[in-house]
Amino acid sequence: MNIDEIRRIPLVEFLNQLGYQPTGRDSKGLWFYAPYRSERKPSFHVNPRKNLWFDFGTGAGGDIFSLAGEMSGETDFLKQADYIAEKMRLPVAKPYKPTPFVEEPTFENVEVSRLESPVLLRYLADRGITKEIAQRYCVQVDYELHGKRYYAVGFPNNANGLELRNPFFKGSYPPKHITIIANGNARCNLFEGFIDFLSAERLGYNDGLDTIVLNSVSNLQKAKPALGDYTVIQCYLDNDTAGRAALARLRREFGDKVMDRPLLRFLGNPLLSRPRSGLLLRRPRRAAVLSLHGRSHALR
Repeated sequence: MNIDEIRRIPLVEFLNQLGYQPTGRDSKGLWFYAPYRSERKPSFHVNPRKNLWFDFGTGAGGDIFSLAGEMSGETDFLKQADYIAEKMRLPVAKPYKPTPFVEEPTFENVEVSRLESPVLLRYLADRGITKEIAQRYCVQVDYELHGKRYYAVGFPNNANGLELRNPFFKGSYPPKHITIIANGNARCNLFEGFIDFLSAERLGYNDGLDTIVLNSVSNLQKAKPALGDYTVIQCYLDNDTAGRAALARLRREFGDKVMDRPLLRFLGNPLLSRPRSGLLLRRPRRAAVLSLHGRSHALR
């Protein structure tokens, strides 16, 4: 029985269960001896229609919960409910109390430095991305996870989070957000992920245009305020269900200025091969660091 159901229990029935019978009636209800104090003349009145009580001897009154409080001496609402349930022999549905959320340790001792790892640069080179482009837009991120050191290519977003990639891992360092690369252009290229953006940069598709990288189609809503400022939005989104749905949403929102640019999907270029998910790439040695989230570190 939940709280509302308990509240609807007739007071006359509750008093009867406690062994109290009415001593008289009037046009508005029934009279009882007060169940929580001694008195010579009944001054406890119950209005069955409103299911409320009033004690003319003390001036107290209310519903079944306030009566339970007077009888049990409890001021806690839940304890009053327990008292009623016990007297009426009722099961009570306890209100939901969520377990306090304790965030599990994730990335610790995060260090950001210039992208110099030969392994990470080779990972990007295998996808057709030059060292010059990689170092212009990406950083190296060394971090600890569950007591072990790892490293990855990092792509910063506008909320000081990072997208992380290495040959065996695809993830992010929170907060998750979009990345805007502004060049003062009225036209914008929109990419789903930063590897696609780097690939387009290598192929010369950006050519001075502004760029927005979603870093996940789930961030599309965050990009809409910025997208509204452009006259043309060229979309290089994945040709999957999520990508097509995102393109459809953009067209509903921005109309004809949204253009689908699927060229990257048909190049057959190793630039667009996707990172494999699975094991993390362990860091063999410690790197010096730059700044992350306002914390200053030394360059390697």
